Amino acid sequence: MDILQKMVEIFEGQNLELVLWYTVWKAVVASKQGDYDLARELIRKASEPFEFFALQSTRAFLHRSYGSARIELTAGEYDGAVSHFTTTIESCDMQDNLTLKAHSKRGLDEVAFACGDFALAAVRFAETRSLCAEMGVPPRHLYSCLPLNDLPDNFKGWTLFLEGRSPFANIM
Repeated sequence: MDILQKMVEIFEGQNLELVLWYTVWKAVVASKQGDYDLARELIRKASEPFEFFALQSTRAFLHRSYGSARIELTAGEYDGAVSHFTTTIESCDMQDNLTLKAHSKRGLDEVAFACGDFALAAVRFAETRSLCAEMGVPPRHLYSCLPLNDLPDNFKGWTLFLEGRSPFANIM
């Protein structure tokens, strides 16, 4: 977290988009450490400089939206996570950003899995696997190019799905 703060300080006053980028990562780290209020506050503060721009950077918007979704997922606030993941997916559709779309779809999949809707999770995980095939990325390496975008380790539905293990063994 200290390294991310140093990166924020380096770019502060020079490059607003990079400040936002590193602040969102800092917020995600805070959420993984259980400090969800700090994480949400960091996202809010990182977004303030962009409020007055008519057209925000698409990359910055997607990064902030996906970061917010991950924070809500980690906090167990599944309605908020679904909202942010859905927004990110819709924006990715407009921008043809398959990578972040696949990451966000996997997040939605993990919500279904965490809520015990294994049939829906299986359908959604299959869609995510199809996106991986479309991108030419092996499903087990979905985050290999962007490891900081990976979901916390306690979300294991994707791994269980890929391995065909319970509860997916009876569905597939």
